[in-house]
Amino acid sequence: MAMPDLELLREEWKTLYSDTLPELAKARDPCQPKWPVTLDHCFARIILDNAIGDGQKQWDKILPKPAVRNMNEQQLQKAITLGLRIVGGDVDLCQLDEISLICRGKNGKNYGSLTAKRAPQKERQGPSASDASKRIFDEVEGPDAPSPRKARKTDKKQSTLDTWHPQKFEQTRPTSEKMWRTNEQQPDYDELKQALRRVRSHPSLTPYRKRLYTVLLSVPRGRYTTYAAISEYLKSSARAVGNGMRNNPFAPEVPCHRVLAADGSIGGFHGDWGKDGKHAAKKIELLRGEGIRFDSRGKVCGEPFRKFHDFQEVPEDSPA
Repeated sequence: MAMPDLELLREEWKTLYSDTLPELAKARDPCQPKWPVTLDHCFARIILDNAIGDGQKQWDKILPKPAVRNMNEQQLQKAITLGLRIVGGDVDLCQLDEISLICRGKNGKNYGSLTAKRAPQKERQGPSASDASKRIFDEVEGPDAPSPRKARKTDKKQSTLDTWHPQKFEQTRPTSEKMWRTNEQQPDYDELKQALRRVRSHPSLTPYRKRLYTVLLSVPRGRYTTYAAISEYLKSSARAVGNGMRNNPFAPEVPCHRVLAADGSIGGFHGDWGKDGKHAAKKIELLRGEGIRFDSRGKVCGEPFRKFHDFQEVPEDSPA
């Protein structure tokens, strides 16, 4: 039986804050220069205060407990997205933790010194604590040039949470057939053009689903991605992505089997969810046949693919 779409998001969120992030923290994974917390409820606090409270208010002043049962789809998606940005090293966990503590009336001295460094950039009359907090979200993060550890830590504290908002970072896209062929994991260019033509010319697909399947073609053989990563790129929801995966008329050429849950578990396939689903073994077989490896817990090894593109460089009328 298929898992309801909201339940899919809830499972992704629970796994992300209760398993994935604590495991990375205990291993001192280099995706973060410093791990200020290791417990699951601490990660939930940090993410929810920033994603639900917008860095201005602790989350449980906005939602009743438990959060996982009271967040709507948009709020779940926002929390998952921020969690994935932590995993990817795109935001500084220490900065998020400090903002969360400020929401709760703690660590104000450190926060004051942080915002004071930014004050000379733009004069304001009568700056308040809430004004200073808002600046943390509104500034744009600087270049990614290498720097000493101390400088990097300072720069990241002065960066903003705008960096984890969807579409605030650049996506790479091949610009020619020559560039496409440099990636040996990708299908033959002619096969790609044929698959694109089938998707684009399908008479009953909505524009969203055409774009979803087109973007899915950019996930190469031997890699996997997640529902949340695709939905972030498309500015949609994991629910919409999941619906598209269940009703993919082009499988396996358009590889919905390469889309997994945020924690690296198998996710859904042919309408069933989880490793005990009716078709889970087939999905695992397809992935292993492409070189994907799983650990002893049944979770995929390696980082998810996120460099999606829309193949706009491939002409609409290109011959098969």
